[in-house]
Amino acid sequence: MKTIILTGASSGIGRKTAEKLVQNGEKVIGIGRNTQKLQAAAAEWKDWPGEFVAWTMDVKEAANAAEEMKKITDMHGSPDVLINNAGTGKFGELEQLSLSDWEQMIDTNVKGNIAITQALLPDLKQMAGHIVFTGSTAGIIGTPKATVYAASKRAVLGFAEALRLETAGTGVRISVLNTGPVKTEFHDRADPSGRYKRSVEQIALSPEKVAEKLVKLLEQPKRTVFMPRWMKVLSMLYQLWPSAVEKIGRRQFHRK
Repeated sequence: MKTIILTGASSGIGRKTAEKLVQNGEKVIGIGRNTQKLQAAAAEWKDWPGEFVAWTMDVKEAANAAEEMKKITDMHGSPDVLINNAGTGKFGELEQLSLSDWEQMIDTNVKGNIAITQALLPDLKQMAGHIVFTGSTAGIIGTPKATVYAASKRAVLGFAEALRLETAGTGVRISVLNTGPVKTEFHDRADPSGRYKRSVEQIALSPEKVAEKLVKLLEQPKRTVFMPRWMKVLSMLYQLWPSAVEKIGRRQFHRK
């Protein structure tokens, strides 16, 4: 039984991932803000092969990360895996975003990931553990009305890449799962108008599929995985011919 710390566990990709891991007999410490949802999941899965521990914490409160992670490791031991999945977004032109809007994205998507990873890194080195980041193709191809969100996700990619080099030889593995749009509550929060959700409905992934890929990534670690696969091709083309991709994709990019 592996011990897995998973952020953003109360809904969306995180909840589906926790569900599959507990079904597989793993111990999951599920971190999230919604105590009621976390406890409901724990009650629902209590007779399953694995174990789910509900842990209420707001990831964006980076100053509390070290203390909270120490509480977890004191109680449950060193983790084998850390899945940095928690994230938030707000779509809108830069002039329309409030200071609170973009601070929340940076605090959750960047500072939260860094603080939790830093706090757990000594334990993960001891366990030759695995760190997984839920990234986004937005971190590779920035689009209108997602300026700060794209910046936060690009920071995650840079952090993961640098950490991979920094921990080389320690036994720690670093993986990034980059996804396109996913059918979760994220879009309702990011764009309450529903316009973006409608525009990507045909290509949006189900959280179940993403959770399956995350679980598989733990079983067969890889450096980087893209969902759907064609996003990898698009990302590669963008690195080679950015102006061409921007020109061809302009209409789609502006559909938020």
